[in-house]
Amino acid sequence: MQSELATYDWLALAGTLGIIAFYGMWKTRQKSSGVEFLTGKHESHWATIGLGIIATQASAITFISTPGQGFADGLGFAQFYFGMPIALLVIGVWILPRYMSTGVSTAYGYLERVFGSRVRLLAAALFLMSRSLAAGITLYAPGIVLSAVLGWDLNTTILLTGAVVVFYTVFGGYKAVGVTQTAQMTVIFGGLFASAYFLLDSLPAGVGLTESWDLMAVYDRTQILDWSLDPANRYTVWSGLAGGFFLAMSYFGTDQSQVGRYLGGKSLREIRIGLTFTALIKIPMQLFILGLGLLLFTTMHFTEEPLWHNPAVAEVWDQNPNHEPLNEAWQETQALRRDAATAFVAGADNADELQALDMSREQLKQMAVADVKLIYPELETKDTDYVFLGWALKGLPAGMLGLLLAVILSGAMSSASAELNALSATTVIDFGRVFGWSEQPSLGLSRILTGFWGLAALGVALSASLAENLIQLVNMIGSLFYGPILGLFVCAWLFPKLPENKVFYGGLFAQLTVALLHTANVLGLMDLGYLWYNLIGCVAVVLIAFLTPQKVQR
Repeated sequence: MQSELATYDWLALAGTLGIIAFYGMWKTRQKSSGVEFLTGKHESHWATIGLGIIATQASAITFISTPGQGFADGLGFAQFYFGMPIALLVIGVWILPRYMSTGVSTAYGYLERVFGSRVRLLAAALFLMSRSLAAGITLYAPGIVLSAVLGWDLNTTILLTGAVVVFYTVFGGYKAVGVTQTAQMTVIFGGLFASAYFLLDSLPAGVGLTESWDLMAVYDRTQILDWSLDPANRYTVWSGLAGGFFLAMSYFGTDQSQVGRYLGGKSLREIRIGLTFTALIKIPMQLFILGLGLLLFTTMHFTEEPLWHNPAVAEVWDQNPNHEPLNEAWQETQALRRDAATAFVAGADNADELQALDMSREQLKQMAVADVKLIYPELETKDTDYVFLGWALKGLPAGMLGLLLAVILSGAMSSASAELNALSATTVIDFGRVFGWSEQPSLGLSRILTGFWGLAALGVALSASLAENLIQLVNMIGSLFYGPILGLFVCAWLFPKLPENKVFYGGLFAQLTVALLHTANVLGLMDLGYLWYNLIGCVAVVLIAFLTPQKVQR
């Protein structure tokens, strides 16, 4: 997949990222205190809040992995977000006034107001674990991009891209994150629309959105809603509404990387408008990006789909002459599918033929996977994260590829910088007394801790390996922790009279329960969609808190 970037690509890439980074640092060059560096001055408008929330979510993983998710499975992943608008409504109407009335700087400070320091520190510790892991995956994703495009060593690209993010976050703090996120989202939306245009333009004459939709419907990739009650199904209407609601409540209501975005707002009204903006745009945005994956799958019906999208696997595969028979079978299947797709868009009733060819395609791919695992067991054969990038290298004109790379790296910068800022804010503000720090931390200490978490995230990124799908991985990491964290806050919101020890034990044992469930899933002892971890973890905290005997308390 390695490609020589044209001069226009380098100009678009370096110019876009350079202007954004230096503008953010210049705009926020003056700081009066460590607290302002970490949490801002409560001056954000609704647009900054809304775009900041979306940008924090829209990491490089979104633009690398989501089109691949749509390519492989269609639009059903959008159900993951069905509970999000409801959660944002509840937060805006009911939770937000509680935070603002207490004047807390982090979400976990609210827990101490209700239950005391032990519960606060438990929630903050769970956040630090989950968000530092997620930040590492966020920094890992753009490394995939540059290593594939330029042929650079993966660890080198991770260090380079990570260093840029850490540097300008350490320099600019909270306000730099907010200032740059607005510019980054402008670049991101522009790059996405440009990608859609060139994807459509690459289709043969007579094939447009309607024909693409009809063709994708043959494989059920246009189906958004799955009403199945099977808990093993990852993405259904019910898991999205139930598990997705609890995940969104925890993410937007208790995760400092999000809470910190809107607590910096000018007023309750501005924050509520920003949350509403996020609720309205998130699902359409995800459907649009998944739709890019559908267009990619359509284009590969009329061109040549490579057997391997992952360049590392493709390189070793092509070196083995024993693979030639399977390569020939793959090319033959591709030619038959191309003819069948051409006939289909011309009006032929041959959906059964296309489905049969798709089954043959999947069987050939599985044979290839088995062969690679036998000879090269250390190679990762899940390669849908490379689909979109592979097309971009061949299908985008000079200059546009650089812009797309800027989009992907802007996503990494916006998300990772907000995460690092939240990690350092939580460390300073929530654990300050534990380490004997002042309640008004110095600017130097705040910057040192931001740098520390940046290095920790880089350590996670350097030790990461390509999972089945990066966007699923980062959401799975969140689901491992968000349920118990949300349960602690539910106790504070609904049952503030519960004793501190009972809530503390509830959170502790609920986290252990989720960890055991995930272990059972990994070992194949059960099959439970990870979205349900959020519901189970939250409910477990409340139940254990109520059922814990009074004698446990001291």
